[in-house]
Amino acid sequence: MTQTVDQNKKVYAPSNVFNFIFFSLLGIFLFFVPFTLNGTNSIAVDHIITYMNKYLPWLGPTFTLIIGTIGGILPWVQKTYKKGVMDFIMAVFRTLGIPICFLAYFNVGPAWLMDPGMLPFLWEKVVVSVTVIVAIGSIFLTFVIAFGCLEFVGVLVRPIMRPVFKTPGKSAIDAVASFVGSFSLAIYLTNKLYRESKYTMKEAFIIMSGFSTVSATFMIIVAKTANFMGIWNFYFWTTLLITFVVTAITVRLWPISKLPETYIDGVGNPELPVEGKSIFKAAVDEGLEAAQRSGKILKTIWENLAGGIKMCFVLTPVMGSIGLLAFILVKLTNVFDIIGYIFYPFTYLISLIGIPEPLMLAKASAATVAEMFVPNVVVSGLTDASKYVIAVTSVSQVLFFGGSLPCYMASDVKVPLGKVMIVVFERIAISIILSGIVAALFF
Repeated sequence: MTQTVDQNKKVYAPSNVFNFIFFSLLGIFLFFVPFTLNGTNSIAVDHIITYMNKYLPWLGPTFTLIIGTIGGILPWVQKTYKKGVMDFIMAVFRTLGIPICFLAYFNVGPAWLMDPGMLPFLWEKVVVSVTVIVAIGSIFLTFVIAFGCLEFVGVLVRPIMRPVFKTPGKSAIDAVASFVGSFSLAIYLTNKLYRESKYTMKEAFIIMSGFSTVSATFMIIVAKTANFMGIWNFYFWTTLLITFVVTAITVRLWPISKLPETYIDGVGNPELPVEGKSIFKAAVDEGLEAAQRSGKILKTIWENLAGGIKMCFVLTPVMGSIGLLAFILVKLTNVFDIIGYIFYPFTYLISLIGIPEPLMLAKASAATVAEMFVPNVVVSGLTDASKYVIAVTSVSQVLFFGGSLPCYMASDVKVPLGKVMIVVFERIAISIILSGIVAALFF
């Protein structure tokens, strides 16, 4: 970002300074400060959802059924299925999610499907939980995204982006956007900047494949499944660190290392360094600028809620259909047992330092390619160390067919799918090793 003398001397209204400081601190409190309430230690967002589920138990399932039904119909009404092969496939999966939501909501279906570990578990622990938490989380994410906290953090970490990740400083904003927002938001931002020639193809792909993972709100679901809410900050920050370390490694491996450094327009509009001020002053100014640009708080909250619901129109029915398919493949077939052998050498290595069940971990690691949440359910009965490996790997591998991969394939960054899958393999393998080391040290 180019900083001018006028910007350096700009005086901000007290209201902008208040909004930047107060709402940023509020956002940090809501998502990153656990406290005990009614005997449960968790973060504020999780306490709010728990309270809602206790006193309005019908609301979450009913809301999810409505969202899943609308989301399954929309591709055909909006004709988005015509955009390409992947869009058509996703439209089919979204539509298949409708009857699955109805079967689960009314608790009807064949005995094998209604087994407590199959559709009822998927519906309650995945589809309903994720839909509710994404919708409610989008409201509270307003305080992290809209009033300068995002930009402030992004600028602070700029100095490490180019030497470590080989991406411009502004990509830090995309990275943070993914963790506090969603992979869809991060991929959207990245694609927008790529189309504006602010990223090369290589830079855009690094960001999409290295940073655009599930959000903090989704990670709450993973942590709850693994019973890690008591160590939420440890789980969140180590997962974030491992994700970024994996990215720093994979950008130096083939195929990413050989991707073209070309701009979409052939010319480029690269980022210029911040000059004439300290990095902290630049970060504060960036945060205050964002606070100044922010609209009225109720309007901003509504816009973020609308964005969260729009995201759920895709996520909810897809989680139902692809999630159930993944459950069936994992629980009733040996497909992922076979694929899992690809990762067995890596899970065997960490078994040598005390992480048990290497074959089960290899199977669950393979399943993360299809859907990132289901593998956490598969290993829910294992030790904390084993659960931690999958809880981290499912997030740090980033690209999965149940969510982020379709978003990537809809973008203008056209790296062949074969090379993408090689990157996915690299990320899973490295994630297993790093998370295994952390688990062996702390569990």
